[in-house]
Amino acid sequence: MKLIQSPKTKNFSVRYRTGSGKDVTRSLGTTSKKEAKFLVKEAKIEEIEMAAKIGALQRDTISSIVADRNISFRDCVDEWEEYSEVRSKSGNTVFTQKSVLMAFASYSNVRKVSDITDKKIANYVNEPCEVKLNSRNQRLAAIKSLISYAVANSYIVADPSVGVRVDASKLSHASKETKRRNPFTKKEYEKMSKHAPYFFETAIELGWWTGLRAIDVCKLEWDSWGKDTLTVWTEKTDTRVELPYDCPAIGGGRLRNTLETIETNKTRYLFPEWAEVISDPKRRSRFSVYFKRFLERMEIEGKSFHCFRHSFVSRINEGDYDSSIEKIAGWVGHSSVETTKGYLHSS
Repeated sequence: MKLIQSPKTKNFSVRYRTGSGKDVTRSLGTTSKKEAKFLVKEAKIEEIEMAAKIGALQRDTISSIVADRNISFRDCVDEWEEYSEVRSKSGNTVFTQKSVLMAFASYSNVRKVSDITDKKIANYVNEPCEVKLNSRNQRLAAIKSLISYAVANSYIVADPSVGVRVDASKLSHASKETKRRNPFTKKEYEKMSKHAPYFFETAIELGWWTGLRAIDVCKLEWDSWGKDTLTVWTEKTDTRVELPYDCPAIGGGRLRNTLETIETNKTRYLFPEWAEVISDPKRRSRFSVYFKRFLERMEIEGKSFHCFRHSFVSRINEGDYDSSIEKIAGWVGHSSVETTKGYLHSS
C-alpha cells in the first residue's frame, strides 16, 4: 500500500492490492498528506490489504490440499450415493440422478471431479437433441447435487455449476411442453376392471377410487387399513392422506369392498411381491411395462397408471359430491391447490 500525489491536482490517492492480485487506486480527496494518512488509517486500508493477502494464501493452501485429493469422478459419485441414502433421499431419485451423472461423465470425458468445468456442464444440459426441458433441468439438478457434496468435502475449491442455466430459447416448442396426461374414462375403467388379472384388477380399483400413485398402491400396508378410512403416507412426498371408505366421492363403500377381497398374508404389505419390485429402482419399471402391455390389449393408447390420478381429481370435481378443490388436494396429497388444478380435465 502506498500514497500517491497527483502532480496536476496535488490530491492524494491510496493504491493497494486486492486478493485477486489487482492493484486498485482510490482518491482520498485531499491535498494534505497528514489528512491523507489519517483517512487511510480510518479506512483500515492496510488491514484490508493484509486480509486479502491472507485470503490468497488460504486459497493457495486449499488448492494444494485439493491437488493431493484429486478424487476420481466415479469414487465421488459412490460417496455421494451413500451420503444421499443416509439422508433418506428417495432410492428412485438417487438411482435416476446417478444414471444422469455417469452419462454426463461419459459425454463430457470427465474422469476426475476436478475435470468438471462450467463449459462441460453447460454443453451437457444444453445438448443439441430433443431432450425435454424438464429432463434438462433434472440433469442440472443432479450435477449440482454432486458438486455441492464435492465442495463440502474440499474435493474442489469452487462450484463450477454456478451461473450455468438451461437455455430454453434454443429448444423447440415440443421440447418445452410437458407431457399431457389424459384421464381414463369410466368406460375404459370398467373395461379394464373386467379383464384385468388379480393384482391389476385390484390396482385398477384402487387407482380409480383413490387416485393413489402406482408405488403407493404396490406398497400399501395392512396398518393403513383402518376402521373407517384408508390412511397412506405417500412415498413421493411423505404426505399423509386419509380416504374415508363410505364417502360417495370415493366409491361409497366400493373401496372397503375392494380391500376386503385382498388375500391376507403375514407380511407388512398387502402385495408383498409388488412392494419388493417397486422398491427396487432397477426393477420398478416392470410395473409400467406390464400395465402398458395390458392397456395395449385393451386397445387404450397414450395412457399410464398415473392417469388414474387425473381421473380421480376430474371425476370428483365434475360430480355432485360437494367436495372443494382444497379437499380433493388433501385426498391426493397435494400441498398446493394449483397443482391439483393441473389434474382437472373436462369430459
